[in-house]
Amino acid sequence: MNPTSFEFALFFLLVLPLNWLLRPYDFAYRIFLLAASYVFYASFNLKFVLILFIFSFLTWFFAIIFRETADRRFRKFCLILYLCISLGILVFFKYYEMLYLSLDYVLGVFKAANPVPFMDVFLPIGISFFTFQGLSYAIDVYRDEKNVVKNPVDVFLFISFFPTILSGPILRAKQFIPQLHRKKFSAVDVNSGFYLLVSGLFKKLVISSYLSEHIVRQVFAAPEGFSSLAVLVGVVSYSIQIYCDFSGYTDMARGMGRLLGFDLPDNFNSPYASQNLRDFWHRWHITFSTWLRDYLYIPLGGNRKGRFRKYANLVVTMALGGLWHGAAYNFLVWGFIHGFGLVAVHLYIDRKTRTRGDSPDQGFFPAVSRFLGRVATFGYVTLAWVFFGAEDAAKAMDILARMADLDPEGATAGLIPVGLAALVLASQISRFDARRLYDHLVRPLPAPVQGAVLGLLAVVILKLGPDGVLPFIYFSF
Repeated sequence: MNPTSFEFALFFLLVLPLNWLLRPYDFAYRIFLLAASYVFYASFNLKFVLILFIFSFLTWFFAIIFRETADRRFRKFCLILYLCISLGILVFFKYYEMLYLSLDYVLGVFKAANPVPFMDVFLPIGISFFTFQGLSYAIDVYRDEKNVVKNPVDVFLFISFFPTILSGPILRAKQFIPQLHRKKFSAVDVNSGFYLLVSGLFKKLVISSYLSEHIVRQVFAAPEGFSSLAVLVGVVSYSIQIYCDFSGYTDMARGMGRLLGFDLPDNFNSPYASQNLRDFWHRWHITFSTWLRDYLYIPLGGNRKGRFRKYANLVVTMALGGLWHGAAYNFLVWGFIHGFGLVAVHLYIDRKTRTRGDSPDQGFFPAVSRFLGRVATFGYVTLAWVFFGAEDAAKAMDILARMADLDPEGATAGLIPVGLAALVLASQISRFDARRLYDHLVRPLPAPVQGAVLGLLAVVILKLGPDGVLPFIYFSF
């Protein structure tokens, strides 16, 4: 059930009233929501449910061990065992083919046969997201046993919550699980929930789908058939597409959460208005970047063991973060690009702090510097996206080479993709708040009129979107 499909709309319209009818009955409510989440996940493939269940049980079981065991060495052994099993499941289902082909290539160089059998391993949808959620909970309990949740239903529901299981936001148990026991329903949640749903549908069905349909897929599939300028437009359009696609899903997930009575974390804060790459990762996929910080970068040593270790930790963290996105070397390249870019930014900031201190920049030239920083950051991020969106690293290099040819021959790009890209960038740089406009125009209306306006907006969005909308980009991760 794709969240933009008619089938999912019927599913959600059934779950929503039952959610509030059962909410006063604590245990029955949580069982119902867990069952709804498993039904939703099973709609993609029934086999996926078994993997989700096993991982959820292991997470709950090992967290209980961390809570009940006083022996430090045994607790550490159990943590390592849990990490090996959990990450082993993720690696097997997501990276088996990549590792097999890599081993096959290396052995082929030495003219040796590959002893590992090739298996056609299916990829459970959303496995990267629910694995990271489970890991965060178990590690939090290991660090502080007060974070333990003894009821398995709560842990299972935290890992499988259907609005977020496919593409996040990546939840934290100590923020989500207490909300399962709230019974108060606020009208404000309804207004913000509908706004987020409409916003997400617009980003996905109108902007992201249009750019994908009319320029991005063609350019990324056959860059040699387009002029260099058209390839540039296609690359910039992909940068806008992936933002609208992913933030659109996040808006929809948060909107569904609000309607169900949950406050889910935001994942984006005008990332293309960032002044440097460090600022970008404070604004893009925020729940993922903070996860990497808390459970990878800081455990590696963070910035506590000298500047060289700090820069090495940044590169390793971003390289692994890139590989998390997909079982292909182009994602690893994308991670390295961001890792070394962050090192360059930190080198500059560290040097600036040592020479100038923390005094704020003022005047005309700092404003120019901030503007140039935004342009340079968007350009760097956009070029890196080529490796993210291309089918492999070789195709990414073909796209970049064609763009660098400065060749006017070939198919051209229309004005609409340029206009959509400019519109999105302008809205982020100017900090345009569509929510304030919504609150000013729609929220004061009587409830029946609000419903009619929102229904009309939804119909218009569906009409503007193409037939056969592609799945969200991050569903494949």
